[in-house]
Amino acid sequence: MRSGALLRLALLPVVLIGVVLVAMLLPELTGVDSARSVLAVRYADADPDPQVLAAIRADLGLDQPLLQRLGERIARLCTGQLGRSWVSDVPVADLLGRALPVSLSLMLGALVLSFVVGCAAGLVAARRPESPVGCAVDLGTRVGAAVPEFALAPLLVAVFAVGLHVLPSSGWSGPQNMVLPLAALVPGLAALIAATTKARAQEVRDERFTTAARARGIGGIRLWVLHIGRPVLPAALSLSTFNAAGLLAGTATVEVVFDVPGLGRLLVDAVRAQDIPVVQVGLITVVTAALVIGAVGDALQLAVDPRTRVEAS
Repeated sequence: MRSGALLRLALLPVVLIGVVLVAMLLPELTGVDSARSVLAVRYADADPDPQVLAAIRADLGLDQPLLQRLGERIARLCTGQLGRSWVSDVPVADLLGRALPVSLSLMLGALVLSFVVGCAAGLVAARRPESPVGCAVDLGTRVGAAVPEFALAPLLVAVFAVGLHVLPSSGWSGPQNMVLPLAALVPGLAALIAATTKARAQEVRDERFTTAARARGIGGIRLWVLHIGRPVLPAALSLSTFNAAGLLAGTATVEVVFDVPGLGRLLVDAVRAQDIPVVQVGLITVVTAALVIGAVGDALQLAVDPRTRVEAS
C-alpha cells in the first residue's frame, strides 16, 4: 500500500507534463482551424478572406513549425502568460482567477461533507444494521449511489427553488447559493463512502484489538469512534481522493445547471465557442487540481494508516 502511494506521488510530475503537452497541442489534435475560429468570433459577419486569415495565423504563430509553436506555448505557460480569450479578449488568467475559487469551494465542500456524512452513516449502519436507522442508511446509500448529479440537480431546483421558493436556483451571491449545488454533489460520493465504511467497520468489529478493547471495558460510542472508526479512515480517505476527478466532472455539470460561475461552466462555454486558450488552461487546471487532491490524499493515507508506518520501519 505504501509503495503504491509513493509510486503515484512519483508519477505525478510525469502525468502533469503529459497533460500539458496534450493541452498545448490541442489545436493540432482537434483539427480546429484556429484562424477561422478567431475570425468567426471576432468578425462574425466577415468573409474568410485569405489575407485576413494569414494575418491571424501570423498573429497566433500558426505559421511557425510545430515544435517551435509548442516550445513557445510552453514557455509562455511557465512564465504565467496564459493568453487572452478569443471570445471576450479578456486575459485567461483573469477568467481563471474568478472561476477557480468558486469551483474549489464547491468541490472541497462536497469532499468534506461527503467524507463526514459517509463515515458517520457507515458507522451507524455497521453498529446497528437491523435497526430502523441502519435500514434507512442502507436505503439512502442505494438511492444516493443510483441517482447521478445531472438528474438530481434539476429535481432539487424544481422542488426547493420553483416549488417551495426557499432557496435560489442560480447565481453565486452568498452561502445560500451553495446549498443546492452541494446537495446535488454530496449524495453520490457519500453513498460510496458509507458503503465502504460499513463493510470495513464490520470487519474491524471482529478484530482482536477490538475484542481486547471490549475486555478492558471500552464500549459504546468510544469503541466505535476510536477503536473501530480510526482503522476505517484510510479506506474512506482513499475512496474520497480517488473519486476527486469524478467529483470535478460532477461539479462542472452542477455549475451549468445552477448557473454557477465556476471553472466547469467556463470550460463548457469555452468548448462550445471553440475558445482554445481558455480550454487549454482550463484543462491543465482541472487535471492539476485532481492530481494535487490525489497526492494530498495519498500523503494523508501514509500518515493515518498504521500499516504504512509498519512497512516503513
